[in-house]
Amino acid sequence: MKEDQGYLVCRVTAGSPAAAAGITAGARLLRMDNRAIKDIIHYKIMEADEQVTLLLRDPNGRLRRLTISKESNTPLGLQFEPPTMAPVMRCHNRCLFCFVNQNPRGVRPSLYLKDDDYRLSFLYSNFITLNNLDEADLRRIIRLQLSPLYISVHATDPQVRRRLFRTARADRGLRYLRALTAAGIRVHLQLVLCPGYNTGAVLKKTIADLYRLGSAVLSIALVPVGLTAHRPPGAPPLRRLTPAEAEALINMVRRYQQIFLHARGSRLIYLADEIYNLAGKPFPRAEAYEGFPQLENGVGLARQFLDELDALPRPPLTGPLPRPYRATLVTGREAAPLLRRLIGRFNAVPNLHLELAVAENSFFGPPVTVTGLLAGSDLLAALSGKDLGESLFIPRVLLKEGSGLFLDDMTVEQLEEALKVPVRAVSGPVELAGCLAEAACQGSEPAGKEGAMA
Repeated sequence: MKEDQGYLVCRVTAGSPAAAAGITAGARLLRMDNRAIKDIIHYKIMEADEQVTLLLRDPNGRLRRLTISKESNTPLGLQFEPPTMAPVMRCHNRCLFCFVNQNPRGVRPSLYLKDDDYRLSFLYSNFITLNNLDEADLRRIIRLQLSPLYISVHATDPQVRRRLFRTARADRGLRYLRALTAAGIRVHLQLVLCPGYNTGAVLKKTIADLYRLGSAVLSIALVPVGLTAHRPPGAPPLRRLTPAEAEALINMVRRYQQIFLHARGSRLIYLADEIYNLAGKPFPRAEAYEGFPQLENGVGLARQFLDELDALPRPPLTGPLPRPYRATLVTGREAAPLLRRLIGRFNAVPNLHLELAVAENSFFGPPVTVTGLLAGSDLLAALSGKDLGESLFIPRVLLKEGSGLFLDDMTVEQLEEALKVPVRAVSGPVELAGCLAEAACQGSEPAGKEGAMA
């Protein structure tokens, strides 16, 4: 960054000290406490003080110097673009299963960005490989105790790692993982399962090696490889787990959990929801997830959804709607069984009729069944020409955070115009109940709320 350009403020949290001081999106932060800012980690350290002096250039180009007083360790409430402030560390792996390389053409540029940045791992729980770090990065992480980090391991066998990551740096990532855990840096780990590469005996060795790293390992998630219809021509063959393999994996992990729980007091290892769906097996109870340490990795989302649904009254609204009200909920194939249970519960409310629409993924291809990867065009294809009732409820997870954009850059407004129905983004059973309760009070269409329906 050139000092006279500053760091672009892309968002100011409502009610934050920065908002109270009159800082708005579009401003550029030049210096803090009369010092240059190296990156987001440096910024976070400096903003922890009780009094912070900022030199900014406002959206109109005028220089401002502000001194903000607040409680110690209270964030100022500024977010930057890029989020690291300094350039994002790029990933130079050529992973066998890289999802970014399986994107269709024409998506927004940010979806093609491959990062391997420890700052994003520490601040936003992004998974990194450690393969692209250097010794200075390693020393900084240890010196500042940037913990926990989220790390993709995939395998501990050096030869298998080279096959999966397809880089000579694969050994470096494993060496750095050992150094970090030995220095007390806590880690959450993931293994993307590629049958024939890192399953079977290789997987058992990996689990044993990671367990021996000690208490710095907080969790290990096993997630199935994601394959789209856009794998590059000539890419090495990959396949998904079979139902029989998924069932065997569930049984194996259950045995490991019993051993680890007895030896360490934690189950330590968890399976992605998709694996239980694939095997046709029920999801574990909430206590088996021990606080849901890898929820954003698709580990335990289904259990949280079911428990949220079960916690609602029966029926989920205290009385009938004042008039007949019909609406549609849309989801992907993976979450359809959960949404059918929700709809059965909600349709017990007099005057309420919800219908479920299941959208296939044409954007990434039929192999992709998770709801969060549906594009606006997928919803349009699934719902065009159908009587959707008075509203269409969509999962909030389909939209880019802080915007109304789908993965293919279609907007909510464009979808509404095409389907001729209001579109509401909701978060789950409780959020949906709140929307419908408003309809009961107002006797009209429920107001939309934001969240992330399964």
